Parts: sequence; C-alpha cells; structure tokens
Amino acid sequence: MHIAEGIIVGLPAILYTLVGLTLVGWGASHMNAFAEALPDKKPLFGMGAAIIFFISLVPIPAFTGTTSHPCGTPLVAILLGPWIAIALTGVSLLLQAAFFAHGGFGTWGANVIALGFFGCLLGWGSFHVARRLGAPIFVAGCAGGLIGDVAVYVASGAILGNALAHAPNAQYSFGTYLGVIFAAYAPTQVPIALAEMLVTGFALRHAFRQRPEVFFELKIWDEHATDLRA
Repeated sequence: MHIAEGIIVGLPAILYTLVGLTLVGWGASHMNAFAEALPDKKPLFGMGAAIIFFISLVPIPAFTGTTSHPCGTPLVAILLGPWIAIALTGVSLLLQAAFFAHGGFGTWGANVIALGFFGCLLGWGSFHVARRLGAPIFVAGCAGGLIGDVAVYVASGAILGNALAHAPNAQYSFGTYLGVIFAAYAPTQVPIALAEMLVTGFALRHAFRQRPEVFFELKIWDEHATDLRA
C-alpha cells in the first residue's frame, strides 16, 4: 500500500525522507560488509531487489478505486538480513516512483519506513522468534511473512491517518481516520497477508530443501541445531 505523491508535503515529507535516507544508508553499509564476507553471494542483492520490486508492484484492487499489493520485504529480510532488505526496498521504491508512478518522491521516505523498516524488521524478527521456539522452517516462514506483511499495512495506515488528520481543514481525528482506513482496506489486506504468509513459508521450505548449505552460510538456519525440519 504505497502512500501516493502529494499526501505528505512540506516539513513532514522532508523529515520522512531524511529518516529513509538514514535507513537506506545504514543498510548499504551492511551490504558492503556482506559483500566482503561472502563475495560469491553478491548476486543475491539483485535477486532480493527483484523480489521486492516486482511483488510490491502487483496492483490488487482495493477501496474506492485504489490498489494494494503484497510486500516481499519479509522474505528478503529473512534471506539477507533486515538492514540489507531495507536498502533494497529504498532502491525498489525509487524505481517504482520514477517509472511506474507507484508511491512518489515526496512520500519515498514514508514508504521506506512502512514497507522497509517495519516489514523487514518485524518479518525477520518473527521468523527468528518462531525458529528459536522450535518451529520448522515452513511455520517460521509463515510467521515472518504474515507478521511482516501486517506490520507494513499497520504502519502505512498510521502514517496515512496522521497525514490526513494534520492536513488543512481535516474533518476527523487521527483515531477516526485510522479506523476508517483499516476497515476500508481489511477486505483486501487480510487475504493478501494470508497469501504472503503461505508464499513465504513455502518459498523458504523449498529453498532450504534444495540448498540447505546456503541457509547455513547466510546464517538463516544453524547447521548445528537439533531441529532441522523443513
């Protein structure tokens, strides 16, 4: 759910952009460290960026002519780490704004925070919490996909609701806007979140069964763990 151009303007747009640039810059430093430690795995950056770019570009009809989309960021965060995934999200959002009018330059920072920061960190964190609780990779992947996806929509709704509540001649309070946004988009977002939950779980399980050594190299899964169930 990209926040469209023109909704966030002025000082808030500048502040969101500065936060977005900081997050992407921090992620870029993690990419450099990753590339130095595992130079043969650098092509995974392209794969991760492509996943985020194309998955989050899929338009699904939503409320009153708007569209929504799955995220892809939880899956990439699990595979490459949350900070690298945030950097790739920033690049993907920039390209989408430039060539597909998805989101916008003024809302780029806000979209990086919602799709990148919250989607990546909570998706990655949920996966690892589930893993430490002994969940097989499919279940852990489902947890990461679902919670990361929902986190993106909650963050986007909160940012959008805050912008509307502080707009000139705002008609409603932040809480009212938030309730309306969530109620309006829930019929679309809930099925998308469930679908992303399953896709993330199945994708990780399939990849683990085919190339478990990559999971060990990337420290996604500990080869010395007592439970290596897929």
